[in-house]
Amino acid sequence: MRKASTFILALAFLTVAVACGEQEQSRIAFTSHRDGNYGIHVINVDGSEETRLTDNPADDIVPSW
Repeated sequence: MRKASTFILALAFLTVAVACGEQEQSRIAFTSHRDGNYGIHVINVDGSEETRLTDNPADDIVPSW
């Protein structure tokens, strides 16, 4: 449940990029500030397999494909 609520919060406030390709499952790129630093994450549209892509002191925002 935590992943879902965090994901919904990120969608409500931040830019989201959706990747739709030949694969049946799409991924969503989003920015989160949950740990005190803006970072770019990706997640499957069903809420599984969330992965943080950036981890540095600078704010990483506005993900795009």
